[in-house]
Amino acid sequence: MSESKNEGLENMQENPRELLLTVKEAAQQINESPHVLRNWLRELKSHIQTVKGKNNYHYFDKAAIERLLLIQKLSRDQGYSIKQIDYYLATGENPLEPEDQPKNQDKILQELQDLKDNFKKQEQFNQALLQKLEEQSNYIKESLNKRDQQLMQTMKDMQQARIEASATQEVKKKSLWKRLFGN
Repeated sequence: MSESKNEGLENMQENPRELLLTVKEAAQQINESPHVLRNWLRELKSHIQTVKGKNNYHYFDKAAIERLLLIQKLSRDQGYSIKQIDYYLATGENPLEPEDQPKNQDKILQELQDLKDNFKKQEQFNQALLQKLEEQSNYIKESLNKRDQQLMQTMKDMQQARIEASATQEVKKKSLWKRLFGN
């Protein structure tokens, strides 16, 4: 649409009444941050006339400030995106509708509620599952402890039986020995 002026600061000398603002000053003028202004300048450069000074600095004249105020109004007050603002400015400033809100908002809200309900059910199921796993783990530990105790008792009983059997055999051996040699 309109391009940056290439005359630079020479215009300021020819027309000293025209005020030229830096990015920071223009941002203060329209109550925006310089970062936002630079973003608009980068994204909408074909729609914002600036005066280029030495070192390629951008200076804003009255028309550029008015354009920035329009962009601000479209962005902040009417909720236009940068692409919508670009289209608006490119098509001769025909008003357009902001991006559509979801037409099926009730359906989306219902789906969201269903997802929340399913999530709660899943959490409850997970808690029940964890409780069952913990109970099963405790049962297994108790069963292993009982088995270990029974095994230890059986081993003690077997060892005691061996000791008794060994003692009985020694008595029998002595008596057999005594019988043979008569001691």
